[in-house]
Amino acid sequence: MQVKVLTGVFDPPPSALAVPWSYLMLTLAVAAASIITAGAVAVRNSRRAPVEVLRSL
Repeated sequence: MQVKVLTGVFDPPPSALAVPWSYLMLTLAVAAASIITAGAVAVRNSRRAPVEVLRSL
């Protein structure tokens, strides 16, 4: 539908949508790395005793 709407804007009009696979894969990889890193930090911090955490403040 978007290609049909934008047909008058582009000269020559595109025959299909172009999907930026490399950008999508990079975004997915960065998101996955961020989630894994946040999980690892949370697990590491949850294993520390609360008294140690308070003393380090």
